Amino acid sequence: MMHASTITRYKGFTLIEIMIALMLGIIVIGGALSIYISTIRGSANISNSARLNYDLDAVMQLMKNDIRRAGYWGGAISGSDATTNPFTSIAANNIQLLVPDAGDATKSNCILYTYDSDGNSTPDNGEFYGFKLDNGTIRISSKDSIDDSGNCTKANYWEDFLESSQVNISTLTFSAANSKCLNISTGEVFPGTCALAIAAAGGVTGKVSSGNKAVETRQIDITLTGNIIGDISVKKTLQSIVKIRNNRIFNQP
Repeated sequence: MMHASTITRYKGFTLIEIMIALMLGIIVIGGALSIYISTIRGSANISNSARLNYDLDAVMQLMKNDIRRAGYWGGAISGSDATTNPFTSIAANNIQLLVPDAGDATKSNCILYTYDSDGNSTPDNGEFYGFKLDNGTIRISSKDSIDDSGNCTKANYWEDFLESSQVNISTLTFSAANSKCLNISTGEVFPGTCALAIAAAGGVTGKVSSGNKAVETRQIDITLTGNIIGDISVKKTLQSIVKIRNNRIFNQP
């Protein structure tokens, strides 16, 4: 008996099928790459945000801790007269908040203050401290680099203490608007610093005037804003309050 031979035919993919398969493969690979890039970008943002948080928190804490010491006097012992504290009674040694030249875009507000760092009861050369914003970074005036000029512009007396190649500081402001001035002689309290109350005296009864004893409770409000260099989307603003431990007690001349 004769058997017809069985012929098996193999059929391949058509061009259209191959193109569809390639297209699907490209879509899958593209999706995977998109997820990978998003993951890397998200990881970088988290890392940058963590770095910014750490740097700004550290800077703010350092400024608060040092500014809080303003007016400290080693001679403040039992029986001493607080009105003779040279770190507050002398106008040039009091806390100074200085507004920058409006035409100079490289600088922001600056704070200068003094305290008795060596405890010898006398203002020494080198006990003038401060912070200011300059060229996108914060500079410090410390014992080794003092600026006793009272205007925050003395050349070569300020140094960086922030990694300026990584973080850009866009805002640094100081305000004493929430300080209070008590006229001990009359018992009246005025909002703001005693300088404001004195300036507003102008013959008005009750304002701090010549011969009056005054107590100034000082509060400095700080606003700090920064971002990661090269990525302005990673930005943070901090606001903090510094209650100065040492009140300013003086006799108005």
